Amino acid sequence: MSGLGADLDAIAAAGGYDDTDAVVEEAVRELLRRRPELRLSLAVEKYRTGAVSLNRGAELAGVSTESFKRELADRGIDREAGFLDESAREDRLETFLE
Repeated sequence: MSGLGADLDAIAAAGGYDDTDAVVEEAVRELLRRRPELRLSLAVEKYRTGAVSLNRGAELAGVSTESFKRELADRGIDREAGFLDESAREDRLETFLE
């Protein structure tokens, strides 16, 4: 077992966590709390890949929707606008139903 794996196991046992996943989740939450720029970058990446909506991305980043829109524009990320054609709509629905 790697040093990190052993450390996570020890922290989980000593800290009363259910498992190492719980340790990692808390560590990531704390990292994002301490580094708001990383939180913003994570939200932008999740939006860019389609994992979250514009509003959810702004919420994750801890900024207003308008601020998030500006951040996306500053990073050269286009936002989808308008209506989807029938084929794109069907593809999007399939993704949600999986």
